[in-house]
Formats: sequence, C-alpha cells, structure tokens
Amino acid sequence: MTRELLEDYPHICAEIQDLEREMSEPVSDTVSGSGLNFPYTQHTVSIRGVPPELAVLKAQKEAEKEEIEQFIQGLPNSKLRRIVKYRVIHGMSWEQVAAKMGHRVSVDSVKYHYYSLWKN
Repeated sequence: MTRELLEDYPHICAEIQDLEREMSEPVSDTVSGSGLNFPYTQHTVSIRGVPPELAVLKAQKEAEKEEIEQFIQGLPNSKLRRIVKYRVIHGMSWEQVAAKMGHRVSVDSVKYHYYSLWKN
C-alpha cells in the first residue's frame, strides 16, 4: 500500500459519490433506424442509458476503496489501526488524532507511528 493511495481515500469516496450521481441521471440521444421487415420505414428511436465507462470507473474506485479498508483492517496492532482510521477514514488533523488516542499521546508520536508504515 502506498501512502499516496492511502491518503487519497477521501477523494476516492467523493469520486464514487460523484459517479453514482452521474449514473443516476442517464443520458439520452436519438438514432435513426428502420423496421426488420419490408417496407423498411425509417424512424427515430430514442435511447437512454449510462455510459459504460462510468460503471467501469466506479468499479475501479470501489476496488481501491476496498483495498484501503482491508489494508487498515490488516494492520498489526489496534493502536496503529486507530491512528490510520482517524487520519484516513475520518479525515482528522494530527491534533485531533492525538486527542482521540488519549492524554498521553503526542502529535509527534501519532505522526511517527503513521509514517513508520513506510519506513524500511
């Protein structure tokens, strides 16, 4: 899991909502067609639907969201899981995360634990 993908979580959720909103308003168009049997009379047909690329993009974003949530659930200890959830899922500031963690936890300590995920 990259830090960039993890920190993109709020934007991924917002994009999913945007896509759902777009998909709830199908596009319309008219095309010209004819009957299957003679006489082949040309007529206009109205079509409505959702562009298939929106469904594909929504599925990709939902997969990214699921990957992030599974990564957080799979973290090795509850302290780290809580820090990451507060920061990534709930979008809290470092000060808010430290306050949620308890009176003995500093902002620097919270940041250290969070960024230790990417230290090698």
